[in-house]
Amino acid sequence: MDRYEIRVAGHLDQRRARSLGCDELRLLPDGDSLLVFCAVDQAALYGLLTRLRDAGLGLIAAQRVPPTQPVDARAPIPGPRREHSDAGD
Repeated sequence: MDRYEIRVAGHLDQRRARSLGCDELRLLPDGDSLLVFCAVDQAALYGLLTRLRDAGLGLIAAQRVPPTQPVDARAPIPGPRREHSDAGD
């Protein structure tokens, strides 16, 4: 089973995330939501993406999380909007 982090525009509530079939919801400080979803196969992943589309949610990024890597909402997800750090890079 593969784990995916899916970033969508806007803050969702727990009830809506559960109704979409997500295992975990994290609200990000920039106003987006990070959904964690375990898919048994690609058909299950595409089903979730279809449910997101049908719900009118804006998909920002979807990324497979390697099995040994813990999910970290602070880690940047590739996509058009990136979080800025105050580290002064």
